[in-house]
Amino acid sequence: MNSLLKNFLENWKEVNQTTLNLILAVPEKFYHQKPFAPRFKSFAWEFSCILSTRLGYLRGFNVGQLDESCFLETDEELEKLSKEMMITKLRSTNLKIEQIIKDEKKIKINYFGKEVSKYNVISWLLQHEQLHYGKLILYFSKKKIKIPTSLKKMWGENSFKQDKKLSR
Repeated sequence: MNSLLKNFLENWKEVNQTTLNLILAVPEKFYHQKPFAPRFKSFAWEFSCILSTRLGYLRGFNVGQLDESCFLETDEELEKLSKEMMITKLRSTNLKIEQIIKDEKKIKINYFGKEVSKYNVISWLLQHEQLHYGKLILYFSKKKIKIPTSLKKMWGENSFKQDKKLSR
């Protein structure tokens, strides 16, 4: 595996681990709550959107064409999953995405009618997850949940105040 591919894979692994650390940090009692009701969504919905997007991308990679037909599950359906089941599905999709990254034979994919590098498409998936991180940081702050260290390291520890009063 060349060094660029290895670095790209490591980047994916870091983002995936941060996603897992975020869901693990959410106390069960808050998981299906909307911290900013009626505005925004629940913690569960944020992870559901991450999962539904991963599942859609995986379907696209499996058939060589990613478009709206690849997105079968709705975020609202997946939002009903238990936290434990969501973690299981996030871990499972991670392994499949890692295999796609490692597969040096598959380089291009038809993305909504245009042939695109799989690395571009996966980078958009990374960006999607990080969009949810921003919303989750707001939710964590509202519910006084400690932000995982992996997210602080990813975005710069100086950007986050250390507050010993926050719950876990």
